[in-house]
Amino acid sequence: MHLFFPGRWTTIVCFIGISLLQQMAVSAQESNHAAEVKQIFRTRCFECHGNTRREADINILERSSYVGKDGAVVPGKVDESVLYDYIISDDEDSRMPESPLPPLTAGEIAMVRKWIEAGAPEFPQDVKQPQEAGTDSALINVIGAEYVLTKILEHIEATPRDDRRFLRFFSCNHLLTAGATSQELKENRQALAKAINHLSWQPDIVQPTVVDQDTGTIFVVDIRKLGWQETPFSKIKGNDKSPARDVNLYDQVLLEYPYGLAFENSEIFDRLWEVYLKPARLIRPIPYVRVDWFISVATQSPLYEDLLQLPHQLDDLEHQLGVDSNQNLQNHVAKRAGMTLSGVSRNNRIVERHPSRFGAYWKSFDFQTSKGLQNMFTDPLNFHFAGGEMIWNLPNGLQAYFITDNAGNRILEAPTTIVTDKFSEDKVVRNGLACMRCHDRGMKRFADNIRPAFESLPDRSGLNKSDILRLYVAKDEMDALLDKDEQRFQTAMDQALGETIKAEPLIPTSRKFIDAPLTISQASAELGLKYSSSLKAVFRLPQFTQLGLAGLSTGGVIRRDTWEDYFDQVVRQLGVGVPIAPVDGLTRPDHLADGLASGLKVSTNKRSNIFSPGEEMVITVKNQTGVDLFIELLGTSALGKKVALTNGILSLKNGKAYQFPESGTIKIKPQLGTEFITVFASPHQFSPGALLRGHGVADRFVHNFYVYDHSDTRLKNDPSQLVKKTLKIETR
Repeated sequence: MHLFFPGRWTTIVCFIGISLLQQMAVSAQESNHAAEVKQIFRTRCFECHGNTRREADINILERSSYVGKDGAVVPGKVDESVLYDYIISDDEDSRMPESPLPPLTAGEIAMVRKWIEAGAPEFPQDVKQPQEAGTDSALINVIGAEYVLTKILEHIEATPRDDRRFLRFFSCNHLLTAGATSQELKENRQALAKAINHLSWQPDIVQPTVVDQDTGTIFVVDIRKLGWQETPFSKIKGNDKSPARDVNLYDQVLLEYPYGLAFENSEIFDRLWEVYLKPARLIRPIPYVRVDWFISVATQSPLYEDLLQLPHQLDDLEHQLGVDSNQNLQNHVAKRAGMTLSGVSRNNRIVERHPSRFGAYWKSFDFQTSKGLQNMFTDPLNFHFAGGEMIWNLPNGLQAYFITDNAGNRILEAPTTIVTDKFSEDKVVRNGLACMRCHDRGMKRFADNIRPAFESLPDRSGLNKSDILRLYVAKDEMDALLDKDEQRFQTAMDQALGETIKAEPLIPTSRKFIDAPLTISQASAELGLKYSSSLKAVFRLPQFTQLGLAGLSTGGVIRRDTWEDYFDQVVRQLGVGVPIAPVDGLTRPDHLADGLASGLKVSTNKRSNIFSPGEEMVITVKNQTGVDLFIELLGTSALGKKVALTNGILSLKNGKAYQFPESGTIKIKPQLGTEFITVFASPHQFSPGALLRGHGVADRFVHNFYVYDHSDTRLKNDPSQLVKKTLKIETR
């Protein structure tokens, strides 16, 4: 006899299914922990516990060398794992990593702890570096160069000719040189997908196309889908103005990119120039940019504001979004909430929601203190705030951001006395990236403290209670609006990433790039060199120690900004390509050519370079380099407007000085702020820069450097000996 109990068996099957799903979720989480810990160990511990140096007979990426019952890591038992004791130690003599390497961050330590508690699961395998043909002799010294350029060339040649000039390429292939798991590559792809869509006014979500399907390290987008093909600039020469039709929004990215390499006498690069670089009219002959750099830098000033062409004034932004804040308040369209405690603001914070052209528009009011007139409970209708953050939906459903002072002027970073960024090492909230990393699911949830407080007060409280309660709406109404806005954002994010994920992909990729110090192994990998041992001797040479890179030769680290400042000189010295330095970049105020920079002196008639309105100023450029120079002067106002101060290129003999103005002085106007004087100098004659100005973009001053000569496969106008120095002048 067979007895059948449908309800019972259904219940058992459900329990089995739930159990399997739970096990799969736990397994996936443990796998993620293992991948993240492997990356932490690779970047923070591999110098001393790796292939070339194996302290304590441990290779930190070989789990079997230290994990086990009697090992440095005892699976599941943090208290018995001496490795954990070393990384949390406050004792400089016993702490790991050893000084001068910096200690692990609190987040990194927490991740190692989770990994040990989970049983110290096996590390995932690294993605293998693809095989290269090795047929292009100009590329054989840089690992990955031939592979990436060949894949790009193949993709270009498979694309209809009329569409080729609109393609732009991104690569994270360099990560494979030092080693990377499939999870890290996936994070890079998803971070790129999210970043490009945060930088677009177009209505549709754009997913980068994978160029190398087998490896997944090269991506391409059609900039027409993002609106980056627009040409907003005009060339300004005196009173004349003409369209700069060859300079589009994306060209600004190339002007800032510090890792560009060209390869002379390369058949592949030459072919790429012929079928892509030349037809696309790129402002610099850079076939691709690194994913980690793009998602970390293009999402911050000045590229963030310029790619979105954001205005400088809040009123102009609201007009662009179809928002009339004052009218919405009068008509009871706007909705408010006030928080005593916020995850970002140090003091009170009030938020206000308006409908906008593309969804929702939120503005926050942040306060310097929570006392006196800045206490939001004193008068929730009329208050004195210090600044704010604006958040609105882009046409594609993701969000854009804008930070202002209390007068509605756009600022690029908020004072840490008012708001902080928990993901940034220096805690500074910088417009763009900081907001993206914080608002990982759209608008942050909050609990209003204003309405409950005034609901309990008598009608004769001295304030207009009915108006306050009408503006500060009930929790159910505000929650419904938040639900709607979160759904709009999440739908767009899922579409961009191709799946629903809980973790924000911009956080690990950008933090690793911006904040993590570089070891010699990482520096070697970024140069495309497989082994770092030979670099230690190189960095002991005088030309490198003078650049501040000596620390790498002794097992120390350097910061990202130092590495980028001198990346071009390192590349040139090692002969691994022709560096295309961002000498015209807004983020590169100084470019110090080896051997000449120290002898070029730029000064004013006041040592502090601080002036008061009505004072007189003179700028002096002294040539003490030992060679004759050609110079050019550029001025930048407090509002970012640029002007050429010299009529073309001037000759400045060795031992001589040039004074600006050539006669008389400059009388300081009553406009407070910071201005800049930039000097370009070279022992070789160069053409004057072109002043580019446009709507919603910063002024740029661009030279015709790095012109590729197809006839002999070489670069012309290489500013290898150009010195760029910028002097900061303040009016107080």
